[in-house]
Amino acid sequence: MNELAEVAKFVCGLKYEDLAAEVVEAAKTPIIDCLGVTVAGLEDDCSRIAAEWVESLGGKEQATVFYGFGRTAAPWAALANGTAAHALDYDDVSFRMMGHPSVALVPAIVALGELLSSSGRDCITSYVAGLEVAAKVGAALGGNSYMLGWHRTSTMGALGAAASCARLMGLGEEQTTHALGISCSLSNGIRANFGTMTKPLHAGMAAMNGIIAAQLASRGFTANPDALYGENGFARAFSDDTDKAEELLATLGEPYELMEPGLSYKPYPCCRGPQGAIDAALAAREEALKGGGIDAAEIEKVECRVPGWLRSVLTYHEPKSGLEGKFSLEFCVTAALLEGKVGVGQFRDEVVTSAPVVETMARFDWQDLEGEITSPFASEVVAHFKGGRTAVGKAEKPLGEPGNPMSEEQIHDKYLECVGSIINPDVARRTLEMLKGLDALEDVNELVRAYRA
Repeated sequence: MNELAEVAKFVCGLKYEDLAAEVVEAAKTPIIDCLGVTVAGLEDDCSRIAAEWVESLGGKEQATVFYGFGRTAAPWAALANGTAAHALDYDDVSFRMMGHPSVALVPAIVALGELLSSSGRDCITSYVAGLEVAAKVGAALGGNSYMLGWHRTSTMGALGAAASCARLMGLGEEQTTHALGISCSLSNGIRANFGTMTKPLHAGMAAMNGIIAAQLASRGFTANPDALYGENGFARAFSDDTDKAEELLATLGEPYELMEPGLSYKPYPCCRGPQGAIDAALAAREEALKGGGIDAAEIEKVECRVPGWLRSVLTYHEPKSGLEGKFSLEFCVTAALLEGKVGVGQFRDEVVTSAPVVETMARFDWQDLEGEITSPFASEVVAHFKGGRTAVGKAEKPLGEPGNPMSEEQIHDKYLECVGSIINPDVARRTLEMLKGLDALEDVNELVRAYRA
């Protein structure tokens, strides 16, 4: 059995008309969320540097770089926009993929869609195809590749982006097989670079490489059809789970990842890992305010109990920057307790290194959550104050999980804040309405032009 050919058959056979109405509506949500956090991420230095580097390369004016709204070749635009999309770590998560799908898929689809003048329906179909490939390949390979150090946003994301781009270009099954095979060799990204500018670059590379793979395949470029599960192939390189090909193929579209289990959306701009603890810390803060308030000097100790696996992800115990703070349980909990919110403004270097924050983090006691764990992010925070007062907060499933989803209104409010604060509220409202009606959009260029103030 040739697994890549079977995956390609699924991708090529997927048609908008075959998607149920609820799948179409569900696909709009991650696209809305991703474009919102892309715009919000434009103020980050990594977005500026990536965009300025792309601009220095020149290239045909095929697609828009959101930073500065210049135009360049579609792969370069996808690189810059994908980096911006992941800059704040505010984007969605697929737990079967064990990564961030939309920051790899949406920048590729939008950039290539500009070049092709693709319709909203084509973009939706391509997104569904790419998500299925990224998530279902990720699930079949298990979690071992993540523990080996691979960043699956970039590894699985490149395959997903190649599938999206092949579908958007209307490639045949043979060309799509080659595009997927090419993307197997373009997959990369290591977890050692978490907490640095290179982590968001992983998303940009996945988006760019998806376009490159599809465009090369469209011109006759070839790859090994057994590149996924064959000897010395993708599965053997990235995991030791190499015998689940049948599981992968049986689950494509059955059910769609968007519907079951669904994606996770973030209310806070940081790694998903500490977000349950943030919810718990905010609950503890609310309890503390009833008993006299919050003063860092009055906090004797902060106990935080979370599942033990998070120790391998949240590795910055004394963060020195906002980027490191996104992967620090100590900082995220401290910010929630002291500031009462965990937004973009909290992940600034001056906040992370401020005296009250540093002093409180020094009193942090990280404990592994024991007993029956109902969620991978279940958390408990206990703040101990001088005089014996305590405040306790618990979170079973953090906000944004499929079991505790953000509402449509919350997702839309997040988008309006992200875009409105960087461009202006009128652009935010206008583009949101276009995205809500994405299936009626004739040309994605209309949407991109609407982001210009």
